[in-house]
Amino acid sequence: MGTEKKKIEQLRTLFKYVSDSPKIIDDIFLNHKIRFTQPAALNDPLEFNPAIRFDPEGDNFKRFKYNEITFPSIHDWERLNLIEQRINNFGMLSLTDNPYSFEMWCHYANGHNGILIEFNIPDKSKPTLQLIEGVNLRAHKVKYVRDYMINMDRLYQGGNSIPFHKIRDAIFLRKTLHWRYEREYRIIRQLTECDTYKPPAQRTSYRDRDGLYLFPLSLNCISSIIFGINTSQELKRKIIKSCNGTHINFLQAIVFKDLQNKIDFIPIDQFGTIDKYLEQLPQIFTFDSIERKYKDLYITVNSLNEIPYYPRQPNDYDEFYKKQLKKRNK
Repeated sequence: MGTEKKKIEQLRTLFKYVSDSPKIIDDIFLNHKIRFTQPAALNDPLEFNPAIRFDPEGDNFKRFKYNEITFPSIHDWERLNLIEQRINNFGMLSLTDNPYSFEMWCHYANGHNGILIEFNIPDKSKPTLQLIEGVNLRAHKVKYVRDYMINMDRLYQGGNSIPFHKIRDAIFLRKTLHWRYEREYRIIRQLTECDTYKPPAQRTSYRDRDGLYLFPLSLNCISSIIFGINTSQELKRKIIKSCNGTHINFLQAIVFKDLQNKIDFIPIDQFGTIDKYLEQLPQIFTFDSIERKYKDLYITVNSLNEIPYYPRQPNDYDEFYKKQLKKRNK
């Protein structure tokens, strides 16, 4: 009878979808800081608000009165204590092992206007990142569940207080099934350890939804940056300039429509110089068919008249040619 070797899941790398917001980009690439998001600021109103269950035979749902003052049941008390006092002391850096999600490019990279950051993983068998040199941070894999609830009796087993690792596993690392396409990993840190706190201009809730908790980030932990299909020339230039002198690779996302919007990446050096790459319009990164490789995009002609669609709008193409020629000769 043969023996089976235990398969160890190995991560090649982890990624972070990033919006094109100037504040976020400046924090990462100029100030070298990255946000850990507090639970109150997440986009799912059900997350961190699971159903709380107790032993139905116990006293947990009973309310008590003393000296005409009513005390909440343990059920209500624990929800308040757990959600407001324990959970909101921690923040998360959300990552994924899926760089090819068209939906996440839309949702988290602002309609493909943002970028995707690829992080180094020193040990492929352990999803650990070094956002700054010498500090290893564990990235925990999120589990997607049908029944999003916690059993308080089980959490309290063995004592009168709940260890954080139980809260982490039961709440921080569990989400409902409809989020499973995200294939999320989370790094969790205490918000009091943040390097910089930016309070909101105006408080809109009793919870701290809009405050920014920023932690130090070294660009050395980044292996590559992938620009979205609609990332602006200005943003590309800014990021490339801020990473000058680093080992970071730059790639461009492309989409194939005939494969249900399949995403792939190509190195920007395929365009020749950086200036030539920055001249490209977003349309060039979208392909009708996977058979049309990037190398086939350009067919050299000896005159504008040889371009098949030139006769349809000759004035427009003449004007386009003059503008591009003027830009090139600057």
